Amino acid sequence: MNKKMNKYFLTAVFLGFGLILSGCGQPSGDVDKNAKIIFFYGQECPHCKIVEKYIEDNKIAEKVNFAQGEVYHNKTNSALLAEKAGKCGIDTKAIGVPFLWENDKCYVGQEEVIQFFKDKTK
Repeated sequence: MNKKMNKYFLTAVFLGFGLILSGCGQPSGDVDKNAKIIFFYGQECPHCKIVEKYIEDNKIAEKVNFAQGEVYHNKTNSALLAEKAGKCGIDTKAIGVPFLWENDKCYVGQEEVIQFFKDKTK
């Protein structure tokens, strides 16, 4: 009986860890479409990783109020990115990330997005 209990206990522990870890590294949910500043990124995008590192290293989230939306794995966020880019006159077929939206202005690419955050935190 003791071996049977140990087997069930170990199975429960492994299942628990599996459930916990399954949520790690997953893309964020839908971004707030009414946010005044939105940073759009792709989970596997190397240029986005550079911007994300800049945001983290410089504690930008503590200084600037902005929303973030992953677009490679989230169709709602991807559609919102296309909508925002369209308002800036950017061809929706040529949209890339990293991409930042602020009150009808668009910033495309890691340099523009990082410069935006530098200017906001001066």
